[in-house]
Amino acid sequence: MTPRQYVLACMMLLLAWATPVITAHAAAPDQTNRLWRLAAQEQERLEQRGVVLYDASLSSYLQTVAERLWEQVSSDLGAPIVKVVMDPRMQAYAFPNGYCFLSTGILNRIENEDQLAMILAHEMVHYARQHTAALYDHFQMASHGTGLPYADQSHAAGKVAMKQKIDAAEHQADDEGLAILKAAGYCETEVLSLMSNLLNYLLDQGASEAVGRLESRIKTMKTRIGQTEDSVSCKSPTHGNPGIFLNRIAPALMANAQAAITCGDWNQADQSISKFLALKPDDARAYYIQGEILRRQNDGDRKGQCLDAYEEALKFDPTFPLVHRALGEIHFKAGRYKQELRFESGQGRLQVRFKMGCIFIVTLPRQDRKI
Repeated sequence: MTPRQYVLACMMLLLAWATPVITAHAAAPDQTNRLWRLAAQEQERLEQRGVVLYDASLSSYLQTVAERLWEQVSSDLGAPIVKVVMDPRMQAYAFPNGYCFLSTGILNRIENEDQLAMILAHEMVHYARQHTAALYDHFQMASHGTGLPYADQSHAAGKVAMKQKIDAAEHQADDEGLAILKAAGYCETEVLSLMSNLLNYLLDQGASEAVGRLESRIKTMKTRIGQTEDSVSCKSPTHGNPGIFLNRIAPALMANAQAAITCGDWNQADQSISKFLALKPDDARAYYIQGEILRRQNDGDRKGQCLDAYEEALKFDPTFPLVHRALGEIHFKAGRYKQELRFESGQGRLQVRFKMGCIFIVTLPRQDRKI
C-alpha cells in the first residue's frame, strides 16, 4: 500500500461504531497541505466519474441540517460541505478539507432527519478532530520512511495496531457526535434505530467481524443514551414526520435505484424506486426505471410486469423516448415486428408503430383518421 492509497483509505472512514479514544490532532502545515491536496484529487476523481449527485433542493436541505449541527461544534474550521454520491452501498465519509460525502445507499436506508443528523454529526467529528491527519502521522512513524505500514513489525501486528487507531477515531466520533446531536435538538435515541439498520446491512453483506463489533457497540450506546428499550418517545421537532424527510431526500432515492441497477442489486433498486413512487406517483421517469428493474432481471415472472410499468410511464408522458425504445426492444425480441400503440396526448392522438425493430411515432389530429 502506497502512502497515497493509505491516506485515501483513512479519509474514507465508514460508520463502523468502534471502541477507545484518540486525542485531537494538530497537523504540521506541510502535512496538512499534502492531505488537502490528496482530498481535492479524490474529490475531483469522483466528479470526473460522474457519481456526484447534483440536485439543488437536496443539497440545500442537507447543508441546512449540517449547519445546524455545526453550530454546536467548537472549531476554527469552516462548516463542512455535504455532497451525495450515487453508490448503493451504505457509506459516509469525511475528507480533511471539510467535504462530507453521503452515499445514496445510506440515505435510502435511514428513516428520518434524526438519523441523518447522527450520521453527519459523526462525520463532523472526524473532520473537526482531523482524524485523518492523526492516522497519517501514525502511518508515517510506523513506516520509517519506507512507505510500507509497520516495516519493522509483522503484517498481522500492523493490521491490529492500525485497526485500534481507526477504532479509537470511530469511538470519539460516536461520543462527540451524540453530544452534538442532542445539543442541536435531535432525538438521540434514534441512534439505536440507525445502528440496527447498519447491523442488518452488515448481516446482508456477510461481514461477520464487523457484525460482532457492532452488536457490542449497540449495547454500549444503549447505556450511554440511558435506554434499554427499542422504542422511545422523542421530542425532536422533526421526529414523527418521516414523510417530510422522505420528500426532501426523494432525488437520492431515484438516483439510488439507478445506481443499484448498475450494480445488479435488484432488491435495493426496487425498494428505492417504490419509496420514490409512493411520494411521487405521477413521475413518468420513475415508472420507466421501475420497468427497467423488472425487465433486466433474469426472473421470467417479474420480467413480464415491466410492460405495466412502461404503460404507467406513458400515461404521464406519452412521448417518453426511452420507454418507446424499451417497448420496441421487447416487441422485436418477441417476434412482434408490427406492433401499434395509441395514446392520447395534449396535441392529439399519438400513434406508435414498431416495424422490424424501428420505432415510428406520428401525432395525429384529435379527429380519428387513418394514416
